[in-house]
Amino acid sequence: MTDNVDSAAEWIRTLAQARGLGRAYALYPEAVAAAVTRGTASLGPMPADFSSLTEPAVMFDAEKLGGGA
Repeated sequence: MTDNVDSAAEWIRTLAQARGLGRAYALYPEAVAAAVTRGTASLGPMPADFSSLTEPAVMFDAEKLGGGA
């Protein structure tokens, strides 16, 4: 189990340094680890009746927005 914990801590430390959070990780490793855990977690499964295709957007008219070509 300690191998998994050590590899997870090393992964989080590396990710924090790559994102410019090395100092924050050095000062508050538990808080950074918790933030990484929350940030990488799935929001939840998609509903069964949810289609991967969405309805097409309405026609965009640039002239109405004053951006005519």
